[in-house]
Amino acid sequence: MLIVLKDKKDYDRLEPELKDKVNSYICFARWYVPYYRRSLQDFCADFSRYYEMPLTKEDILSSDPLSFVAFQDRVVRATTSGGTSGKRKMIFRTEEDLDRSVETVTKIFRGAGVKRGDRIAILQPFDMWNTGHHAMAAFQRLGALSFPLGLSGTDEYVLWLLERLCCNVIFATPSRASFLASQHKGVLCLERVLCTGEPILEAHRESVSKAWGAEIFGTYGTEEFDGIAYECAAHDGYHLVDEDLIVEIVDPETLMPAGGRTGLLVLSKINRTGTVLLRYAVGDIVEVDEKPCRCGSSAPRLKFIRRASEIIYLYNGLKISLEPLEGAFRAVLGSVPLYQVLLEGSVGKERITLIIQKGGSDDLRERVLRSVLSSIPDLEEAYALDKTTDIKVVLDESFSSFIMTRRGKLPRVVDRRKPTT
Repeated sequence: MLIVLKDKKDYDRLEPELKDKVNSYICFARWYVPYYRRSLQDFCADFSRYYEMPLTKEDILSSDPLSFVAFQDRVVRATTSGGTSGKRKMIFRTEEDLDRSVETVTKIFRGAGVKRGDRIAILQPFDMWNTGHHAMAAFQRLGALSFPLGLSGTDEYVLWLLERLCCNVIFATPSRASFLASQHKGVLCLERVLCTGEPILEAHRESVSKAWGAEIFGTYGTEEFDGIAYECAAHDGYHLVDEDLIVEIVDPETLMPAGGRTGLLVLSKINRTGTVLLRYAVGDIVEVDEKPCRCGSSAPRLKFIRRASEIIYLYNGLKISLEPLEGAFRAVLGSVPLYQVLLEGSVGKERITLIIQKGGSDDLRERVLRSVLSSIPDLEEAYALDKTTDIKVVLDESFSSFIMTRRGKLPRVVDRRKPTT
């Protein structure tokens, strides 16, 4: 029952039986879920007006997670999100929820090329995060052998195990995979690297291909919704496979239907009896492509543009998007490298450090800085004229300057500025 909605007319065009199914679930949520009992008491269960239902905000889910649970007495697992881009959210699942999620994740990994007999090292968390647990259950259904390495062990130990266990697939964040590729000096029989948790850059693909001759296949999901989509061999977006999903593309400013293919991604999950989420903004700006893929699949694909929160706000009121920053990198380096923006300092004197995974000379460092300043005139003014912002470029091929999370993610923006009083 995958439903994709981009325009107000799409809500009216939905088949009557699907409308009835969604309307029934809205009534279920309003009756059994405390949060929706309060927030939807004045909303008529009419799917043609679904876009008028208030969005579910992540801060409310973070502060009161139990108010989103339908049947607390049937919950069998609690997990949390990683908190990379905000406060952690706790999610509760019933046995039926888990079965449906594993079924979807199995479809995702099958689409990404996992097959019977594969030997897969899972370099994803297994504690309060759900990623590793779901992956291992899905690999088992596909007849693959899993090695749940998790996040423990040094990088040297992990690389040693990959060789000794003869793994031909690893499942990790793209940054963790790239870092391991940069450290490895031996020979591995890796065929593919399955990635989730952060955007995949061309630099990730190049490093993995150069070190191991392997190909990266992205998967997309969130802790709130588990697995959602996968990247096929065409590498032209992520195929949606979750049949319990309602996908809406809304305008980030008005929060109304975008009327086009690009906008803020809003998701609803039908048929859940643990944590119930309707019209939840996951924080990604995406494009949805419904044309048939070169791989032959007709499933709609998501193409990711950026995180909605990937805007840097400086104390002087300047707002910087990462898009022109990446354009400046591309102009000098030919592609977007692995990079991180580190914010430090305080009001009146902020420091921006642009850390780039690239070897190079002082001349290259200066060229990158000039390209950034010319691409963002307001930033150049704050740097050269107002003297309120200092900017430094660090070229580091070894990853030693980067700040990586415990989950192996490399946040693109790290804010360590002193708070204002």
